[in-house]
Amino acid sequence: MTSRELAFEALAHHAPERIPYTLYLSEPLRKMLSQKWGPRESWPCPPDDLIRILWDVEDHDVTETGFRDRFDCPWRREEGGYMFINPPLKEPDASQIPRITLIPDKDVERILSTRRRRPDAFIFYQFTATFGERLWCLRGLEQTLMDYLLEPSFVHAALDALMDMHMEGLEKILSLPIDGVTFCDDFGGQRGPMISLDVFRTFFRPRYAKMFEKVRQAGKVVGHHSCGDNTIFLGDLIDIGLQVFHPLQPEAMDIRQVKRQFGKDLTFRGGIGTQGAIVFGTPDEARAEVRNATRILAEDGGYFLETAKPLPEETPPDNVLAVIDELTRVMRYDFNGS
Repeated sequence: MTSRELAFEALAHHAPERIPYTLYLSEPLRKMLSQKWGPRESWPCPPDDLIRILWDVEDHDVTETGFRDRFDCPWRREEGGYMFINPPLKEPDASQIPRITLIPDKDVERILSTRRRRPDAFIFYQFTATFGERLWCLRGLEQTLMDYLLEPSFVHAALDALMDMHMEGLEKILSLPIDGVTFCDDFGGQRGPMISLDVFRTFFRPRYAKMFEKVRQAGKVVGHHSCGDNTIFLGDLIDIGLQVFHPLQPEAMDIRQVKRQFGKDLTFRGGIGTQGAIVFGTPDEARAEVRNATRILAEDGGYFLETAKPLPEETPPDNVLAVIDELTRVMRYDFNGS
């Protein structure tokens, strides 16, 4: 079976002959392995079955310490990544949100060139900071959380403006040779959700419902990315058409319970933790982390095999090699250990 066929078998909640997977690495680790093994196609593991094309946050004023995105929000490099700073929208005025063309021509070419290179792969486009996170960038996290309660008219107007831009972007990419679209908003923290279910239903559910419907009417797969604990939102997301959920962080969500409760409706990407044994344990413990999560999530199909987050650069080299080797083992349903 091709990578794409494997993915659609998993989406249909069948157990494909091999679990479709992605080797999800931080860029420093990718460079290290390229130096060790050469080009990706020569690595001792299959090519990725699923290929993500990510909406690029960086746009202008890019330096070693940060950049500005296309909404003119400043970001600063921090240890382990970037964070947005100095939100530009000081007043709750949705008319001041920049109206941009969300999908640049370079992303159209990225999609087309990726499909030419990998005609057999499952390719999906992922937006970055769709609604909630975009408001955080524009207004700041604390102010946005207050806006939900104190400025609901502004929030509705702002989200409508953002939804219009995303709907226009979907018009452009849904005619291209992709298999799915993933939307992105981090609604969860590691100790629970960051917003209430009422806030989600008031501001986000109806707008996601429209976008999910547009994607599914085009015959594409709908995915959603949200870090942290999202358990309380999954039922609503299923109701409005969600098919794939990522990253299912085991540090924040009970993957066994979530698989049992929602696995008949959702396909999961991720679910293998990167904050415990993989980074801080022995190679054998890292293998067990991969093996145990995969055994739970791959039962009856509905699973895309990958770590919940990219393997961080501080992962010991022996553990990196153990994880890669174990992924190639469990993708063929071998859970007997090394």
